Amino acid sequence: MKHRRTFFTGTRFRRAATVCSAFGVVILIAVGFTWYSTRDNRDGSPENVAQADASVPTVAGQPSGVQSIPPSAATASASASAPSSASASPSSSASRKPAGSTTTKSVSKGGCALPAYPTAGCTGVPAGWSPKKTIEGDLTVTKAGAVISDHLVTGTILVKAPDVTIRRTRIYGGVDNFLSDKIYGHLTIEDTEVVNKPGESVSSNEQYAFGVANYTCRRCKVMNRIEGWRIGASSFAGAAQVTIEDSFAQLAVPAGMCQSVDPHGDGIQGYGAPTAVIRHNTIDQRRDDCPTAPIFIPDQDNAGGTIQDNLLAGGGYALRLTGGNFPAVTGNKIVGGSAEYGPVEVDCAKIGNWGGNAVVNYDFDRGVILKETKKLKDCG
Repeated sequence: MKHRRTFFTGTRFRRAATVCSAFGVVILIAVGFTWYSTRDNRDGSPENVAQADASVPTVAGQPSGVQSIPPSAATASASASAPSSASASPSSSASRKPAGSTTTKSVSKGGCALPAYPTAGCTGVPAGWSPKKTIEGDLTVTKAGAVISDHLVTGTILVKAPDVTIRRTRIYGGVDNFLSDKIYGHLTIEDTEVVNKPGESVSSNEQYAFGVANYTCRRCKVMNRIEGWRIGASSFAGAAQVTIEDSFAQLAVPAGMCQSVDPHGDGIQGYGAPTAVIRHNTIDQRRDDCPTAPIFIPDQDNAGGTIQDNLLAGGGYALRLTGGNFPAVTGNKIVGGSAEYGPVEVDCAKIGNWGGNAVVNYDFDRGVILKETKKLKDCG
């Protein structure tokens, strides 16, 4: 079970189990498919002023020394300038944990609409992207209505102003709009990615990539991190609905970390969360040996929300909804054999419309379903 160490980091109310070894890869099928806080009161006096572009009001560059999360101890040879997606052969059922190899197959913008699902190629910064401005360390945004575009930020973007927009930006730390006991929203994040530093294939950073409330994350990407999106702080000023859509996450834990720390990562976690709309995302947690779930909204003061058309793989259970009210949980697809205990753990009394949810075989390279193998007709 997950318990709170601090308000938004550490071990939370989780299932108590370690994840079993990888299942075997199964049969190849040929088909006819075509073709994005630690609650932290960092006010951080800025040491310099950064201009994002001609349309951007003043923002402040903050030294990386204020980061509360230490640099990752993980080492490997992969560059964040070309983050990769999980490699899995287009088999009839995905393995519990895929092989360590990765792929960078690109999907054109617009190629992720249903019936396809988001991939690493159609989320985050576009192909051929290069930053117009690089910020070393954290970037604190203090001007209302600021637009941060085409940045490379080696730390965390700390949003401390209303109506901020972040577009086409690569970040090595994360995005956080819960500062000084206040939510700064509405925050819009588009075509933006949280990836690891060059030379670091998997991060030991336990902080979430995007959070915490009153934000929209659209076509966002998270690569080889422990935590994806956080939704929470509903009792604090400024909190409001969160929307996460058309986004992709590949979650992973460094070798040996499950035995030493057991971080129990999530794709999307609700903790004291406002209402959420979680729609048309791919969350792949197969490379995490001690997960909670790709979507985890437990009975921890969560309002619930609408969960539609997501493709989920890995976790103890892939979809865990036990806290709040869920008007619609529809069209979600769980990759067969990928979750340790089963596809879903839900409280049916809290769910309104349940339909179109199923177990599937899935091609991770192309972002398409190969075959629906079992309809999840009953909520439980």
